[in-house]
Amino acid sequence: MQLTSSQLQEFEHRGFVFLPSLLPAGLVEELQATLPELLRRKGPEVVPEKDQPDTARLVFGAHHYDDVFRKLSLSAQLLHPVQQLLRDDVYLHQSRLNPKYGFGHGDSWAWHQDYPPWHTIDGMPMPHCVMASVFVDDCTTVNSPLLVLPGSHRHGLLDSRLHEDADGRGYELHHLDNPTLIRLAGEHGIEPLIGPAGSVAFVHCNLVHGSANNVSPWRRAIAYLIYNAVSNACTKTERPWYQNERDFSPLQPFSDPSC
Repeated sequence: MQLTSSQLQEFEHRGFVFLPSLLPAGLVEELQATLPELLRRKGPEVVPEKDQPDTARLVFGAHHYDDVFRKLSLSAQLLHPVQQLLRDDVYLHQSRLNPKYGFGHGDSWAWHQDYPPWHTIDGMPMPHCVMASVFVDDCTTVNSPLLVLPGSHRHGLLDSRLHEDADGRGYELHHLDNPTLIRLAGEHGIEPLIGPAGSVAFVHCNLVHGSANNVSPWRRAIAYLIYNAVSNACTKTERPWYQNERDFSPLQPFSDPSC
């Protein structure tokens, strides 16, 4: 899998490129089959929804302890595009799974950039990493799709503050204030990323994004795999292994031709 020159230009201009139905159907079925066990997992790498201790909001580091997610992280469909986009060998800085349960159990995510905590807490020198957003479920207009502000990455690192819901809950989320969001949304607009399971969006780490709570009856699971350039490896070790990878060895594509 190689991105075209127009897709590379789209990423530079809009801060993301969306590829519907990129992954093989067999791999998507494997991801969906292993998901329930991951969502039942207990441990510090699992962050529950607010006021719902038995409902997973985030599952970090699945590529370390689940064979299917490990295979996904080494899929040529993901590795080759991010190597193109970063023009470097890459390692996986972090992976996280957001199941976004229906019936309002999948809470919202405030508008934010992903790069601030990686820079300030993990010591990532530059915003030279890409978030591969893998649709484990169908993402539609009604089950709380990921919302993005195309082109907002070109503003660089924006002023933001730690969201009160994130403080002390196992993850860091720096969100934007309302005046900043109004200005950026007026300039760039807001787009939903929608498509069938197996679709992938390659997203710049400074692109502003967020999502509403999921009041539909349907789950909307997305796996986020954060690929960082080896030359941009993090320098701090404050956060644990499941949030800040210590192994900076270049990744090689999985040998299975179905991946």
